[in-house]
Amino acid sequence: MQTDADLERAAAAAEAAFDFREAIAARRKLAELRPQSHEARLAYARTLRRAGESHASIAAYEEARRLGAPAADIDLQIGAIHAERSEHLQAENHLQRVLAVQPRHEDALCLLGTVMQEQKRYGEARQLLERALEVRAAFPEALFNLGLALFELGDLRGASRRFGECFALNRGTPWSGAAKLQQGEPAPRFSQEEMAVNATKIRHDCEQIEYLLGLGRLPPQFKPVLEDYRALMRAMQSDVDHRRNYQFDPARHPLVAKTYKRPLYVDPGLAPEGPLVNPDLDAREIEQRYLGSQPNMVAADGLVTPQALQALRRFCRESMIWNNIKPGYLGAYFYDGFSSELLLRLAHELRERLPGIIRGLPLQMMWGFKCDATLPGLGTHADAAAVNVNFWITENEANLDPEGGGLLVHTCDAPADWGFNKYNSDAATINDYLDKVGSKPVRYPYRENRAVIFDSDLFHASDRPRFREGYLNRRINITLLYGSRY
Repeated sequence: MQTDADLERAAAAAEAAFDFREAIAARRKLAELRPQSHEARLAYARTLRRAGESHASIAAYEEARRLGAPAADIDLQIGAIHAERSEHLQAENHLQRVLAVQPRHEDALCLLGTVMQEQKRYGEARQLLERALEVRAAFPEALFNLGLALFELGDLRGASRRFGECFALNRGTPWSGAAKLQQGEPAPRFSQEEMAVNATKIRHDCEQIEYLLGLGRLPPQFKPVLEDYRALMRAMQSDVDHRRNYQFDPARHPLVAKTYKRPLYVDPGLAPEGPLVNPDLDAREIEQRYLGSQPNMVAADGLVTPQALQALRRFCRESMIWNNIKPGYLGAYFYDGFSSELLLRLAHELRERLPGIIRGLPLQMMWGFKCDATLPGLGTHADAAAVNVNFWITENEANLDPEGGGLLVHTCDAPADWGFNKYNSDAATINDYLDKVGSKPVRYPYRENRAVIFDSDLFHASDRPRFREGYLNRRINITLLYGSRY
């Protein structure tokens, strides 16, 4: 018979491996073995939430409340689940309960600000988020969401400033020259998990540092940094698995340890004069094709002007912001450096040019992904938004497969009762579901400056890339998400 300790180990191991079926089973058994323990019920509720089982999670949180868990903590968690599901009234009720007893609860203030934002109550959102920052000035989530509120209020400069402050809290301010190489440990300090490496990341960083040295963006003092990265890459090549992350020895690679995931150089991301979205784009025809398709999806070539395309390539290739590690590709996210003036103006212009599709929906998220030459890209998933605008910026000459390398979009969407982690990352459940409904994806081949615009909760995946080797040939896509899934 399994003991409590056995079940705890099994649950922790399953959660670490994102095997939520096993994790839920172990947490359920623990809760049954400890029927009066609100801690066991809370752990069960948290695992259900991570697995995307929203309704079951709320029920487990309510049971934890009945067993004596602090009411404010329960209301905060249930409010967060309702907020994720865009159930605004329920979320607001729970969060207001928290603030009634703890009016300076910064997490409740921040979360309620996001709820107001989703309802387009941007002035109220701004006030709540500013109150949260009065309590905790170094609060990245509040800074990011305040940036979103300012963006919707038309203050792009203020939004850019807040996004920059958020990035600085996450990574430190961009380095200017080599002065920080001679200083002590840079701030902020990263966790051991954050300092993990994989082959895709180290190979990319070697190529990017070499590229920036060649352009003169990094001074010659960074040549020993490049050599240390190359030494680490050589050490990893013998037994590395691109699907796994590894810890490296900072004593053997001190310059990697000092510079890893730091913004050694970030392109200013200035927008060129004039429009960014191609003036020759037939917006009405694109909207008609999108709205006339069931489900809604459309491809549009020549999305941005040549000047905007060059500026986007420069920002993505020169900025050291590619810090989210995945098997075979890297991500740069809105809250972690992917937030230049150029990108904000583009997000604003797209909404203005395609009102029949984006129809005034608030900007939710932006990111960029860089793929390795031939490794798989993103697996099948859906996103937490209403409209997904995905476009590619790498030159066509880099693509070795003109009929592939782009995007696969299924004609079936994620069930409405699935939570984010379930429809975004539970590969086994997603594939089982798609097999059950017999879904076949629509293939959109890769083309530079081609956008694929679709209902964001449609399941989709990268069409496995086959690109030339070399830094400038890496497949780069940019994604903008608008509106709420619900």
